[in-house]
Formats: sequence, C-alpha cells, structure tokens
Amino acid sequence: MNTVIELSGISYSYRGREDQPVLNDINLKVERGEFIVVTGRTGSGKSTLCYILNGLIPHFFGGILKGTAQVAGLEVAAATIADLASRVGIVFQNAESQLVGLTVEEDVQFGLENLCLPSTAILERSRWAMAVTGLTGLEGRSPWRLSGGQKQRTVIAAALAMQPEVLVLDNPTAELDPLGKAEVLAVIQRLNQEMGLTIVLCEQDLEQSAPLADRIVVLDAGRIISDDRPEIVFDNAELLQKLGIRMPQVTDLARRLRIGGKWDRPLPVSLPGFLSDLSPKIQLAASSVYYAAEPVPKAAEQVETKTAKIVVDNVSFVYPDGKKALDGVSLQVFQGEILAIFGHNGSGKTTLAKHFNGLLRPTKGGVLVEGTDTKSVSVSQLANKVGYVFQNPDHQIFAKTVAEELSFGPRNLGWPEDRVQEAVDAILVELNLQSYREKDPFFLGLAERKLLAIASILIMKPQILVLDEPATGADYTINTRIIEYVRELNRKGMTIVVITHDVAAAAGYAHRLLVMKSGQVILEGEPGLVFQQEELLRQCYVDAPAVTKLGQELSKRGWQSEMYTVEQAYATLTGLL
Repeated sequence: MNTVIELSGISYSYRGREDQPVLNDINLKVERGEFIVVTGRTGSGKSTLCYILNGLIPHFFGGILKGTAQVAGLEVAAATIADLASRVGIVFQNAESQLVGLTVEEDVQFGLENLCLPSTAILERSRWAMAVTGLTGLEGRSPWRLSGGQKQRTVIAAALAMQPEVLVLDNPTAELDPLGKAEVLAVIQRLNQEMGLTIVLCEQDLEQSAPLADRIVVLDAGRIISDDRPEIVFDNAELLQKLGIRMPQVTDLARRLRIGGKWDRPLPVSLPGFLSDLSPKIQLAASSVYYAAEPVPKAAEQVETKTAKIVVDNVSFVYPDGKKALDGVSLQVFQGEILAIFGHNGSGKTTLAKHFNGLLRPTKGGVLVEGTDTKSVSVSQLANKVGYVFQNPDHQIFAKTVAEELSFGPRNLGWPEDRVQEAVDAILVELNLQSYREKDPFFLGLAERKLLAIASILIMKPQILVLDEPATGADYTINTRIIEYVRELNRKGMTIVVITHDVAAAAGYAHRLLVMKSGQVILEGEPGLVFQQEELLRQCYVDAPAVTKLGQELSKRGWQSEMYTVEQAYATLTGLL
C-alpha cells in the first residue's frame, strides 16, 4: 500500500467569509485501496473536505486554503480541476448539480467523451456503469424526469464510468431506497475490493456504510475528532451521541445495555457482530416466552372516530410522456394519524402525495380532501387544508431572506401585515430559527433549508401536512428535531403524511405504514404487521429495521420476539439477559 491522499495542516475559509474557517488544521493520510467513511454533524466540514480532494477548492470556490493537499500524485493547489478529474471521481450530495445530458446514457457518457476515448470504449464503460447502478432500461430517459434516487444513481454511474483512482462521494445515497442504497454500497465495496479503488465516502447514515469501512473519520467544527477502525470509533458511543451522529441501531442498543450493566464487550458495528457477542449471553433454546413489542400510540381521534381526511378512490395517473405512475390506488388518510409511505425510487410515492393538494389531478379515479374533489378546486384553495413540503427544499425557496420566505404564503392568502409579522416571529421561535431571520436562504445548510421549507408551509396553519423526505441530508440531531416537531404537531391534532426511506425512524413515530411498488399499494397496516412480510418488503425494495431483523433472528433460535424500535429491543433483551 502507498499513500494516495495526504492532507497536511489543511485549513480553509470560503470567499467572503475569510474570518470563519470551515476546516482547521486537518491532517489525514489515506492509503491506496482504503475505504474511508467520513462522518459528522451538519456543518462539520465534510463537503468542504470533498471539494479539496478534487480541486474545486481552491480553483473554483476561491477562498483561503492553507497547508498542503496531495491526491493521486498531484498537488491540488498546483494541478487544475481537469488534471484531477481523470484521477478523482466525485459524486455530490445534490445529484441535480451534476446532471448535464438530455438522456441518462448521454449523462453517463459525458465525461468519457471529454477524455476522447474510442466510441467502443465509451459504450462499453457506460453500459457497465449503468448496469451496476441499476439503470439498465433507462438509457433513453431524460435524467430530469427521474426520481431523486434515480438521479443519484445516474451521477454515481457517470463517476464510475471514468474509472478513477479515487472515488469521493458526498452523502450519495441519501435519496435512495434502503435496498437501492445497499446495492450501490455493495457496488462501491466491490470496486474497492476487486479493483483496488480508493473510496472516501461522506455519510450521515452509518447503518450500512460503517461495516464496509477500513476507517471512520469523525469531523466536528472543521477538526478531526476521531480517526480509527469502526469498532474503536463506535466503542466511544457517548462521544458520537454528543456530536449528533446517528449510530447503527445495534450499536445504540448495545450502548443502552452497557449503561444498564447488561453488556461488557466492545460495542458492535453490525447485526452479525451483535449476534455473535449476544449468543453466549442468553440461552438460545426453544422457549414459549413471547416478548411483544409495545405498539406505537395511536392518535386518539383516529381510534375513536376514523374520520377520513383524504380519500383516494381507484386513482391512476399517466404523465405527459406516457409513463404510468399510479395504477388503481385506493386508500384513506385518517384524522390525527401519522401515515408513512415507503417504496422503491419511482414507485409512485411522490406522485401519489402530489394528488393530496391538487398539484396533480388523477387521469382516472378521484381524490377527496375533506369531501372536496381536488379536480374542482385550485391548488391555492387547497393550501389552507393541505401543506406540502418538497423533497428538495430548493424547489420551494426563492426569497432573499428567511423572513421574506416565511411571509410569502400568508401575504398571498391576504393576511393583514401585523398578523403576518406576528406569525413569522412565532414560527422562527418555534423552530429555533431566530438567528437566520435576515439571512439568504440559499446560503443555509441543507438541513436548515429543510426546516425553513417546513416552516414556510406550517405558518399558513394547514390541517394536513405532507412531508416528502423531511430529513434527507440532515444529521441525527436535526433529524431528531424534525421528527419530534412532527410528533408534537400530531399530538396537537394535525394529520401528517410522510414519504420516507428512513424505515427505522418511521417505525418509531408512524401509526400506519403504506408500502408501494410500481404505482400500486402492496402493503398497509401497523408497523408490527407490515414488518412481518419480509418477502413482500424485499420485492418493494424496503428493508426492515436492524432491530426487527434481530427479533427475527431470535425467533429462529427459540425466542419469539417482535420489535421494530431500539426501545422495544432494549426492553426485550433486558428481559432475556
């Protein structure tokens, strides 16, 4: 092995903010063929580190860069971005910032054409890259017509097609469904193990990525706080929790057991490791004991009245290009419930949700919102009833300041100015965004822009809130903050629909789960019932939480246990141990 990345004394400040360094005295060596996972809370400097590795810093962003950075044999400050591009592939957090082609195939081939490769090589490489990222069959589709996850796969394929020495990925799987995420990570792992490709992966979600890593680098406030093997880093779970880093469920479970005096080994990184350490501790013989999971509390109004706020009746929807996105969907959303919608990328989740506020109208069938047919009213007329927060907050943010952004909706509804300002002040306090009042929204981090997008809808006091991937890109602290806020809104009576890939989180707050595949509803019910359908979930590209898999493994060994949150698993294992 030899060093392929070496950062020495790296500090960096963006142009216009020279007095606010984003990175501080970073020293990092990465050997050729290593798989490095970089993690840290929002704003810790992960993306900035990525930009240095491929020369966007300092050559594109400018600013002040101190120290030396060598990547793939090149001095970053002296080399051009073009020099680095053939050696360092990069995949950004926001896939749309990298899409350039009119079709998926054009997009994947763009970089190869710039290398002036023979057409046969371009075709061979691009087809291989599309195959390993699950894009075969979408070659002729416009990348702008793809789902968020499919766009991300296109960008990853374009980077892989270049066959770089180093592949840098900035939170690349945030918008992928669970099994899609696993497939992409498996591809990246195979490239690392079989081709010797050096991987630097920046990730918020460590559930699937941590077991693949040779080392985990933890950043906070621009400094490296920890740099070691995963099992060493995770064994200091209290520090990770303090830094707002979401640990794998089995790591968090073992941490809680250790606090309770029930675990005396290093904290595990993966489910197999957890089971291996657990086996000697419990008698894995057949038992009639049944440990039932505590159900998620149901909203009182939902249980007592079952009032349907939204009724979807045999809805089909076909886009102008002929793509059938919904096929005979029927469902009800009840007063006071939290409904979580899962499914693979392109399964129709977002298309379905856009029917709830009239952004889309059924090609066939009908949608009633509180008894009103959405075909008979405008989107603005539905705004008082249904608020919709998009997956990408940049699709609904446009004002020059946060305060102006929040004011826009109420003013459009004709509120008097004093009421508008009172509502702006209140929502800023409620979401702890007071310090951002006069800031430009586009200079906020992704998580803060997510909060602003939610606030801009909530300020209009809708009765139903639809959230499309509300916590994508957010660190664990902000993710938890968003979830707790959603739960508080629900406790106050608001009906909430969440489109999400975060099965583990939704299992803890949703009253009901709905699973989609290819424009149809395949599964529907309470979490405990849905997670029992392992094969159907797999077919829908939905993966059960790690603790649910743990319960299934215990059941195979004689202990009948049903659990789908860490709290439930802790209660179960405390009894077993």
